[in-house]
Amino acid sequence: MDEELAAAYGLFGREDALGVLREVVDGGGSAVVIGEPGLGKSSLLKVVDQLAQRRGRRVLSVGPTQFDRGLPFAGLAELVSQCPETVFDRLPGPQRRALEVALQRAEPEGGDIDALAVPLAVRGLLTQLYGAEPVTLIVDDAQWLDQASVGSLGFALRTIDPRRLSVVLASRPDPGAAAELIRVLVEPRREVELRPLPDWAIGQLLRKRLGLRWTPPMSAGVARASGGNPFLALMIALAMQSDLSKWRWSSQEGHEPIFPVPPSLAGLLGEKVSVLLSQDARDVLLLVSAAGRLTVSQLQRMVEETRLRSALEAAADADVARVGAGALVAFTHPLLASALYDAAAPDARRRTHRMLAEKLEDPVERARHRAQSIVAPDEAAAGELERAAEISRSRGAQQLAGELLEAAALATPSDVDASGSFRRWIGAMDTYLGAGDVLAARAALENASAVAASAEERAQVLLRKARLPGNLRAARSLAEEAFRLAPAAGHEVRAEILQELSEYHRMEGHGRLTLRLSRLAADEAAAVRRTDVQLMALNQRLNAEWLWGITDRRQETVEQLERLIASTEVSAAEGVWGHGFHAAWNDPTAERGIREGIRRTVEAGRYGDLSSLYICLIMCHVRGSRIADARKALEEADRSGAWANDFNLQEQLARILVAEYSGELDEARGLALEAAEQSRSHGITYWLAGFLAQLGFVEVSAGNWQAALEPLRELADIFATTELVDLEQLLWPVDYADAALQVGALDEVAAAITLLRRQGAAGRPEATVAADRCQALLTAAGGDLDTAIAALRQLRDATECPFEAGRSRLALGQVYRRAGQKGLAVETLNAAAATFEDLGVPRWAERARADSGRLTPRTSLLTATEHRVAELVAAGRSNHETAAQLFMSVKTVEANLTRIYRKLAVRSRTELANHLNTPPGPKTP
Repeated sequence: MDEELAAAYGLFGREDALGVLREVVDGGGSAVVIGEPGLGKSSLLKVVDQLAQRRGRRVLSVGPTQFDRGLPFAGLAELVSQCPETVFDRLPGPQRRALEVALQRAEPEGGDIDALAVPLAVRGLLTQLYGAEPVTLIVDDAQWLDQASVGSLGFALRTIDPRRLSVVLASRPDPGAAAELIRVLVEPRREVELRPLPDWAIGQLLRKRLGLRWTPPMSAGVARASGGNPFLALMIALAMQSDLSKWRWSSQEGHEPIFPVPPSLAGLLGEKVSVLLSQDARDVLLLVSAAGRLTVSQLQRMVEETRLRSALEAAADADVARVGAGALVAFTHPLLASALYDAAAPDARRRTHRMLAEKLEDPVERARHRAQSIVAPDEAAAGELERAAEISRSRGAQQLAGELLEAAALATPSDVDASGSFRRWIGAMDTYLGAGDVLAARAALENASAVAASAEERAQVLLRKARLPGNLRAARSLAEEAFRLAPAAGHEVRAEILQELSEYHRMEGHGRLTLRLSRLAADEAAAVRRTDVQLMALNQRLNAEWLWGITDRRQETVEQLERLIASTEVSAAEGVWGHGFHAAWNDPTAERGIREGIRRTVEAGRYGDLSSLYICLIMCHVRGSRIADARKALEEADRSGAWANDFNLQEQLARILVAEYSGELDEARGLALEAAEQSRSHGITYWLAGFLAQLGFVEVSAGNWQAALEPLRELADIFATTELVDLEQLLWPVDYADAALQVGALDEVAAAITLLRRQGAAGRPEATVAADRCQALLTAAGGDLDTAIAALRQLRDATECPFEAGRSRLALGQVYRRAGQKGLAVETLNAAAATFEDLGVPRWAERARADSGRLTPRTSLLTATEHRVAELVAAGRSNHETAAQLFMSVKTVEANLTRIYRKLAVRSRTELANHLNTPPGPKTP
């Protein structure tokens, strides 16, 4: 997909630009991409290169450098080197000779070369190339193209056929840059202006290139420091990677952290702040850089008035900092603050932070600066930092709260409170995990482990090691060891461990043990007033009751959850998850509740909770057959940094669901196979079952019946072994029955129907409807078509999601066809195809159309474009000749032929000619 190609090159937030350039590649014409250095022009052109090649176009690419500008014909030499020698040889003698001399391929002989000969030769080369196949010409950094090449290309491009040669050019925004070449570009000519990227796009770029720990709070500061320039953002982030602990202080209410200056800018910025500013000005601006933001009134409490005025005037004169709206002193570029801070001596920094800790009013800011001003452990400072962390957490700044707790742990004297340091390290670990920063959480846990003394503390460490992403079997062993170390009933850690163990046993498919442990965890959490653990345990219990079809106590669990949510302040994720995840497909409140949970989670800064909420949202859309909405939700999750770690099966499931329903079966198959193997190797039966269900659906969608049966039979064995009844409302036994019917395994169809009826009896009425449909198809397979038709017609009034309703129409149309009721079959199958098309499920629309096509003149199934391609190919034209005549690429002809063969059920050009009643012409090689 084009989007995947763009992501591979780090192009985020450039969808509009990419859309314009895709139109140029597909439809011809020209485009000019304008942007400052570092905004991604070259990356965008690399994607254009790949897009053009994928569409069967020849690509000519020229990338001059600043040093080429004074070399005549340097750009032209690069262009000609990509042309086949046969094309070069077919040029008229004078033109070929002139071009050889110009490019230093031959010595000049005799008289002067005609000045027109080289431009004519360039036009001849391009004309020959696009006469054989469509061509895309790409010129990067056109401002560096030498004048001789500009003149030759400009002459050649004035008379080209814009349908056969598309031109994409990139340049800087200087008014005179590449102006001569731009003026002669053919119409339609489009202009694409690249602007600085938004924060979310910088965040996606950093996560793609540098890892998932670049959560939105961390990446947003880098985005602002870089001014939205992706190249500069990467340079800043790479510099931070060397010692993240030094730079990690998160931005809080506009107070920017100090960022490292990329080496390429260090000299320039360092000179600006150290040479152009007086010592007084540097001292005043050091206060501003260390604080991140100060107003004039705040500075007046720290600096004498005359000295302050002089310093601010000097900063403005040097274009380093200015007084802006609200009397806020702001640097003209965030990296100037970093350069000034870097240039200060360590003792000057400490004095600055000490003054800020004494003069600022905000308790969080005071604590931050106190931490930077001490050189030895200090319990007073540690306590102040811990209190500031709690304030930050309440403000929704989870990442900053973790950093403050980490600083508090480091500031804790070991001889004052032996357990204080451990408690603060554990708090930092939990906070980082909630913020989605798994690497920082691991580091904090290692420090906690180093100071853990008592058995209870060691149990807490083991429990948190189990929570980190990793091997499930190892995690369960860690939790069991933690339980052996934990105190008897009545302690918080015991309730947490019981809840964690119930999660692992659910993943391994142990239903009864999951229920028992979750009930114990809920009771013990209530006894020690840990409502967060109690809520997780109740959600776990409700999930297990759904999965194993236990209905007798389900309403009681739901009521307990509702009472707890109403009476206490709980995290948004836990508060909405239980309802959103198990909501019926037609529940009108489900999406609204999940959306509210996402909003509250982002406000609280708990990015580690987003993955569970977004998988809820995506599954909610898929269950309701809203595939376009599911794709948008997946894109939104990517932008928000929801997938917080690299062992995230929820992300894989989300991508599989969107891909398989959208018809991208190869992508979905690859993801599902990888995820299934990953689940299998970690012993996660629950997730393995889910991915096997997706594999089955992918293969049924592709019509690969035997391939579908392999994962679905394994899934049926899992259900038999674990006694599972439901699987996230997935009606996977429908796919099992479908594939089994196609290969004649009628006993397996009956087994699939039994599974659906069990699911229906456990509270999923749509599963009962699906069972009735499969039973009708089984009846039809036995030869009783009238009974099957009557049963399927009754389903038209049943409550099904739109996709399953489409499958019911498809089933009825297929049975009508077998019964010889041609008119009803065509009408019903076409209605099914229309349903699937409206839902954006193309593979199922094709399946319904193919069934309908067996009953109608097949050529009526072709689109206008397909019909023109079919007529030319049937008349004996080659793919290249057809492409040239219809002004499309060879690959587009091939793609149309693939669809034509499938729709008409033919396998050769001769069969195609027979279907069109066209005498086959002579074959063209």
